[in-house]
Amino acid sequence: MKYVQNCVATLLPCMIILFFVMSHTTSIANTRASADGFLKQLLGAEHYGMGGSFVGATRGANALGSNPAGIGETEGNRFVIHATRFPHTIALLSKPNLNANYEDYSRYEHGSSGVETLNWAFPVGKFGTFGLALALEQGGAFRRVNHLGKALNSFPENNLAIGLSYGVKIFGGTIVGVDTKWLRSKAVGIDGNEDLGHGYAYNVGFIQQIGKAIQIGAVVQNLSNGLSFSDPSIPDIMERTIVAGIAYEREISDMALRFGIDAHPPFRDGVRVNMGAEAWYRYRIGIRIGYLRDTQKRYTSVYLLQNTSFETEERLWKAEGFCFGIGFRFGNIMLNAAYTPQFTPVVADEERIHIVQGNAVYAFSIGQTF
Repeated sequence: MKYVQNCVATLLPCMIILFFVMSHTTSIANTRASADGFLKQLLGAEHYGMGGSFVGATRGANALGSNPAGIGETEGNRFVIHATRFPHTIALLSKPNLNANYEDYSRYEHGSSGVETLNWAFPVGKFGTFGLALALEQGGAFRRVNHLGKALNSFPENNLAIGLSYGVKIFGGTIVGVDTKWLRSKAVGIDGNEDLGHGYAYNVGFIQQIGKAIQIGAVVQNLSNGLSFSDPSIPDIMERTIVAGIAYEREISDMALRFGIDAHPPFRDGVRVNMGAEAWYRYRIGIRIGYLRDTQKRYTSVYLLQNTSFETEERLWKAEGFCFGIGFRFGNIMLNAAYTPQFTPVVADEERIHIVQGNAVYAFSIGQTF
């Protein structure tokens, strides 16, 4: 009991500091840089299958880009590749007409995209663990020439991040970590011209071990001054967020169990929570199930069906539902796959929504320890 009290006494000041930083860095702007959402998608299939919970459950190279404190528990060099596929999503919104019949009046359409990450964590003994990360988000296909052989811009809107992380155990089972990422973002302004923005973003986190089974932690994500676009019409603000979570692990005979839950305060746009569980049989095959509820405020283009024009509209988007995952281990190699629900627009009063296409996200990863 005394040990738990000491742990709580250690954690409370850390939590107060994290919430203080969060309250003084949260952006109040309505528009977000596309790189903001990109940096929140740097999870692997292992955690997507558990509903996206990661703060207390993350380990080794999987911690790069999420909670850098997790790399402090790396055993041996760890190399992992993640790939996440976001579908081409089409959502129709309808509302009552003069005859009180529901009629389609607008359409949201998001092109397909993908995020690939390459993470490498390497411990340096009692001095902690370093990590290197490369992440790329790309939308649509790459085209290099047209049918006449004329050179075209081969890269649509995309985001690139190169990161360096460090995590170390300090005292009483406490692990702290920090990572820094250099960002390059390509976007298109309202005049149709492309622009490149650059900047930096930082994550700071900690994990506290309580006994042998419980880990609690928190991370402040996307500490940044924004991106340096020359076109003022392109959103350049990064939203700073805080995530707090807890994980519980236990082994029963040939089964290894893990449970995790994360929360994203403050809940200005509704409750945001990730929870999940996994079970491994002899560390050879594992299954995962989870549930997530996440919201994002987006400033996106909507197609008006009545007058065939476009307008920009701010709307809340929500992803909610069950997640599923599976994993296989072959010696030092691990394979993972996961399914999660896609973000869709939240309807206002007297509106209805119909998802015509694209309501699931798929993630895959492969990692090796050597």
